[in-house]
Amino acid sequence: MRVAQFNTFPYGGAATAARRVHKTMCNKEIDSNFYYHRNSKHQITDPTFHQLEFSPPQHGILSRALKRRQYRNQQKETYRLYNEHIASRPSSSETFSMAQLPEPTTLNWKTINADIVHLHWISFFADYSSFFRSIPDAVPIVWTLHDMNAFTGGCHYSNGCGRFKFGCGSCPQVTNSHLNDVSTATFGIKQEALKGKQIHVVTPSDWMRELAIHSKVWPEQTTFQTLRLGFDLETFKPIPKDEAKRRLGIESNAIQIAFGAEDINNRRKGMRHLLKSLAQLKSDTPIECLVFGSGEIETTAEIPEIHQFGYVDSEEKQALIYSAADIVVVPSREDNQPQVGLEAMACGTPVIAFEAGGIPEYVRHGTTGFLARLGDESHLANQIKRLVENDEARQLMGQRARLMMEREFELHQQTDKHVQLYSSVTRSPSRARAA
Repeated sequence: MRVAQFNTFPYGGAATAARRVHKTMCNKEIDSNFYYHRNSKHQITDPTFHQLEFSPPQHGILSRALKRRQYRNQQKETYRLYNEHIASRPSSSETFSMAQLPEPTTLNWKTINADIVHLHWISFFADYSSFFRSIPDAVPIVWTLHDMNAFTGGCHYSNGCGRFKFGCGSCPQVTNSHLNDVSTATFGIKQEALKGKQIHVVTPSDWMRELAIHSKVWPEQTTFQTLRLGFDLETFKPIPKDEAKRRLGIESNAIQIAFGAEDINNRRKGMRHLLKSLAQLKSDTPIECLVFGSGEIETTAEIPEIHQFGYVDSEEKQALIYSAADIVVVPSREDNQPQVGLEAMACGTPVIAFEAGGIPEYVRHGTTGFLARLGDESHLANQIKRLVENDEARQLMGQRARLMMEREFELHQQTDKHVQLYSSVTRSPSRARAA
């Protein structure tokens, strides 16, 4: 079985999950190849990773002028939509991406020649019309959704907007919003590009699956199922706290509260909620914070001392931070199944989070951590205080969290489920829409 994995970049949260699946498949002697954007700043020397060069379409002499005109028109329309609706969005806005790019992204299918296409996060990478046209209709497409973008008119998280159920338009996340704005155009392009394709949607959370099912973007025969993310539990494992602190250069005996994100200033990830909660938290127990991710925090007298580690791409160092922490807080306002919380649990550390998105599916209130009411900073502070002041509860929840990870999120177990899915869709393409 030959599998072609696609992700825009080889780094970042979605790419990390995709790479884990790909590498484990290679270890199982499955012919898996990982394709990513040719302009990526990261180059991987592993021969199963490929910076993708798109194939220029082949045309007869008489049609070349017509195709050039079509591409020029596509460029004009793409830039028009971008300039009218996206260019002036505030820099703090959540990511928004179009389905139409200025240039076609046609795959050289003779080179790829896969039995299965497995898509991960392909925003800013695939021009939908040309990309999907170059994949033969007979080839099954498994698509792991790391956010909502695949089935919306451009947003990556809808912030409660349900317009993707009807085709989008009047998008609240763009400027100059109207009925036929960029979200309508993007949704229509996606819907047309996916016609006739065998799509098998995979979601890490039940929450994301239920949202995806209700989008009108999918072909009629699309199937949906939840497959949890997989983690290497030999890398993410409990390390004695004293050892982890020593290796990180932390000499304090204070309770350590950790927060991590690819970009700590991403408003959706909720760092500002955590800081406001910590400012309200009144406890006689000394507290410090461990923070990793790109971006900077301005410390104030109202919040505990913060150890900032910057962007950490080493899983071994991440495991040290999770193990040194007594509590990890995931205050996302909307999220699929953020890996920070799961990695922390693999290291035996309980998690406190807002009751948002797919997070409650693994932060099981009173068992593996605590949940706070969405956006309620006082309630979040109270939940943090409960664990700060209860050593026994922290230890017990951390143990339960590790056991949950072993039962439900072990990497080889989850990869085997993907292989089973591959086998089923290549043997017998689905004829029914499944939940």
